Amino acid sequence: MDLKVLLLVLCITFSSVQGAIPTCCVQTSRIPLAILQEVEKFDVQSRNGACEIDAVVLHHKGKKYCALPRAKTVLQIIHKKRMGSKYMV
Repeated sequence: MDLKVLLLVLCITFSSVQGAIPTCCVQTSRIPLAILQEVEKFDVQSRNGACEIDAVVLHHKGKKYCALPRAKTVLQIIHKKRMGSKYMV
């Protein structure tokens, strides 16, 4: 009986720790224009936090793409999304 309780406590411990680990971009890449035009939302990742690099995380159809935060098209997307209009090239 004690073994079952121990296993239950271990499972709860590992599942709660797993949720606390942030998912960070480890590298950035050039994002195709077709994806950039249909970005649903974005997050800004800072190396001052838990992550090692600065990046913009673009969300498109359930996938995440890591882009350079200073890329011209990425900056345009951020500006358009903040203004509430759809990105058009």
